[in-house]
Parts: sequence; C-alpha cells; structure tokens
Amino acid sequence: MAHLLTADSQSTRQCKQLSVWTLVTFFLVNHLSAIFTKPTDGLELTAFEKGLRALVQGQLKPCLTIEVEGLRAGCSLMAALEAETAAVKDLAARRKSDNSRFSISPDACAYRLQGGPSLHKFAATMHPYLKHVLKRYATFHRHCTEYDNLRDVYDSKKNPQCRYVMWSCTFGLGNKLMSLLSTLLYAIISQRVLLIESPGWESLFCEPFPGSKLQVPEGFSLVEMYTSLSFADFRKLNCGESTTKEPRCIRSVVVVVFTGESKRQDHSFLVCPTAMAAVREIPFLHFRNSNQHFAMGFFLNPALRPLLELLFPEHNVFHMLAQFFLSPSDAVWVQIKSFYERNLQPASRNVGVQLRESKGEYRQHYDDVVPLCILNKAALCPIELEAQLEREKRVAQSPSSSESNISRPLVSVYISSLVGGHYKSLKQSVPKLEPKMLQRFVVVAQVISTDSHFKTSFSKFALLRCT
Repeated sequence: MAHLLTADSQSTRQCKQLSVWTLVTFFLVNHLSAIFTKPTDGLELTAFEKGLRALVQGQLKPCLTIEVEGLRAGCSLMAALEAETAAVKDLAARRKSDNSRFSISPDACAYRLQGGPSLHKFAATMHPYLKHVLKRYATFHRHCTEYDNLRDVYDSKKNPQCRYVMWSCTFGLGNKLMSLLSTLLYAIISQRVLLIESPGWESLFCEPFPGSKLQVPEGFSLVEMYTSLSFADFRKLNCGESTTKEPRCIRSVVVVVFTGESKRQDHSFLVCPTAMAAVREIPFLHFRNSNQHFAMGFFLNPALRPLLELLFPEHNVFHMLAQFFLSPSDAVWVQIKSFYERNLQPASRNVGVQLRESKGEYRQHYDDVVPLCILNKAALCPIELEAQLEREKRVAQSPSSSESNISRPLVSVYISSLVGGHYKSLKQSVPKLEPKMLQRFVVVAQVISTDSHFKTSFSKFALLRCT
C-alpha cells in the first residue's frame, strides 16, 4: 500500500509539473509577438543569448527578467525564432513577388496521415515546450527556404538572409541518423536552417517540414563558393572576434566533424560556452561526415544545458527528434504497415531482437543467448503470471474444459539481422519456452528483398520501434 501511495504521489506531482509547464508555454507562445518590441536596455545577456544574432538580441527584454534559467533560455529561443521568421516575412513582403524557389505542397505523408506514430506504443511523450519549439522551427524553415534562393547566392556571391547548417555523411544508415539528428538539434538551438546533401533521401523519408525542402539545391556548392575552415582553425585565427582582420575569416564556411578520431579542440564546439557566439554571423556551417551521436555533448555546455534540460528532461534527444523528423516515405510505410498488421498486431506483446555481427559472420552463441534473454526479460510479471495460472486452473476445473479452451498470451518475437541463419535457429528454439513462460511464441522476420540496403535497414529500424 505504501508503494502505491508513493506512486500516486509521484503521479500527482508529475501532473502538477506538466500543468505548470503547459501554462507557462501557453503564455510565452501567445505573447511573444506582442511583447518583444523593446531593446534589452543594458540587461545582461547569458552566454546562450550572446550566441543569438544581433538582429534578435533587441527582442529579448521580457525574457531577461525570468529567474529560472531553463525557462529564460526557452523564452529567448522562441523569441529568436519568431524574430528571424518575422524578418524574412518582412523582406518577402517588400519584394512583392513569388518567392517560392522549391516545390511547395501540403503534407501528403501517408505515415503521418494514417496514424503511423500510434504504432510506437512505448514512445515517450514529448514535452509541450519542445512541441512549440519544433512547430516554430518548422515555420522558420519554410519561410527561409521560400525566400532564400541559394542558387542566386552562389551566382551573386552574396550572403543569404538566413543562416544554414549543411549536413552530409557517407557512413551507414545508423551512423547517419545519429549524426543527422544531432545536427538538427544544433540547427534548432542556433536558429539555422538545416539542409542535407543525401542522394536517395526522398525514397526513405517524408519531408519533415511540410511545405519546405530539406535537400540542398542542385548545383549549390559550398566548396567552390567559400573558404573552408575547421572549427579549431577558426578559433585559432580568432575568427568571430570583432577585432580580427584575418582575410580567411571572411566568407568562410566552418566545417564541423565528429568521429572516433576527433581531437579535443574539435569538442570545444560542443562544450565551450562561447562557441555558438563565435560563429553566429557565419552564414554556413557544414557538418561533414560525422558518425557520432554528438548531441549529448551539448549537455556539457553550461550555456546550453538549461535549455536542453527544459526541452529534453530525460536527455532522450534521439528518441524525441526521431519521432518528429524520421517519418517513413510512402513506399517504406506500405512495407512497414503490411508487416505490422500481419505479424505484430495480432500479438498481445511484441519483442524486438536486433543481432549485429562483425563482418556479417554467423555466431551460434547469439542463438543460445537470445532465448535466455527472452526468458529473463520478456516473461510475465508475477501479477500477470498469477492471474494466468488462476485462469488456467478455472478452465481445467470446468466440466467443458479442453486444452483448446486455454488461451495464453501470444508473443511475437521480431528478429532483425542481416544474417539469415539466426532466424532459422531461433524459430525452432524460442517456442520451446512456452511451457515455462505460459505464453505462446511466434518468431517473425522480414524476407530479404531486392530493395536498397538503406531502405531495408530503415524498415527494420521502424519495426523495432513498434516492439
């Protein structure tokens, strides 16, 4: 009883906290545009606020009096996105012409329209403040890609109105997604437009920002247009300082790379409180060929941590941004939906098993371990087990009882592996657990297809999220 009371108390506190966050968020969202009209009047800016562009710093005054660090940073971020978007909309109105440079269309993603996210039953709930930030960022992204014609920027050698983060990566899909979502996080907190250079992206994913375009425009080349400097070299040359006259700092693109071989100086981009301020007026950052989930490094940055703690209280950056950003394309969604309805939906419980082997070599040891893991981790909890035993006892004592009257929970075990031998072995061994676990088991896996490796990998990734 004490345990239940404790759980209820925790639940009550969580509900109260959520109510407070919701009220604060509602106030900020509905009053930002109306109250951000005065300069800062000498009020001191935090390191995060100093990293915002000069054009938005004058709009932060109402945020500067907020005492809670996270709320103040969140308020400043929302104000910055609002100011950046308003500036672009104002320029577009002055131009009085059709500013759309990309194919703009309403959201037509079947995955989102058909309730695909609901298949992820154990997905964590997104914080209301994060929802508002992502909504503002999507609007900002759309207006910038409508207004800025990067092909014209390339031809005229002029800087664009908005600032950009370009992302490219040649590693496997898993490394790509970790790197990409980390880059997206930086793009959001620094108010930069994320564009990617990734052939075949549209065959895997829907556009994350309806009405916008994620791919780098064809024919646009940062290499030919700008001088490339690593962030470490950029800081060595004192670029970003008002007093520097180093010619290499002018019209430069700062290249950011995070791999297993990155040096300590490279990590200063993540953890240094003044890093964002140093590059705030640089039009293009290029996150090139990173293969790490470097988003967590930003939590070590004193300037960014309060904001990140507000947006991601559980520090689950990849999980939350994947919900928002990684929607399967229509072609991939058809495969996922069909497999789910046929193999996972009928089960009362789904268990996902991913097996990764070095160089694709089959290892019998894995097949021996998986059933033990399922026995220890996927068994009925004591209360469920007791209830199941009681049901079976009643059925057995019934005059009309028969073996077929006993209905045991069905568990679907989804095997994700590039080595087919595991599925064949586990299909035989896992059902042998049924007498011990009082559950029925069915082992399923995707049939090896002729689709691209990335398409198959993402399909498996999405199905694992359904377990």
